[in-house]
Amino acid sequence: MMAARAGLLGGLLLGLLAGCGSDAVTQVSRSTQERDRVMAAFASNGSLAEQMTQRLVGTDSLRMRVVDTMLNDARCAQYVLARIGTNPAAVDYVLQAAWSDSIGRAHLVARMDAIRKAMTKGK
Repeated sequence: MMAARAGLLGGLLLGLLAGCGSDAVTQVSRSTQERDRVMAAFASNGSLAEQMTQRLVGTDSLRMRVVDTMLNDARCAQYVLARIGTNPAAVDYVLQAAWSDSIGRAHLVARMDAIRKAMTKGK
């Protein structure tokens, strides 16, 4: 199954590179069919998807678009936030970001006060 996918992907990419005397970028840019085939190839192969994601988030302007796209999808946003909540380093990033902004800092202080009061009541 994986060999068939790899063969299909290889054939697709070779076809794009060799096809019609134009380059792959032009074909993907102009043809919705070719674009859909290439995107399907990336989406069906975890390794390729990871490599593409690394390229997309490696550029400031694209990183912002990728993150905004993820956060605009409710299921994806919930998943990302759940992963952040279970990763101490990511939680630290969130706290640092909140602390660096005056509105976020005020909210963070208020939440910490509420937590402290709740813990005091529980004792």
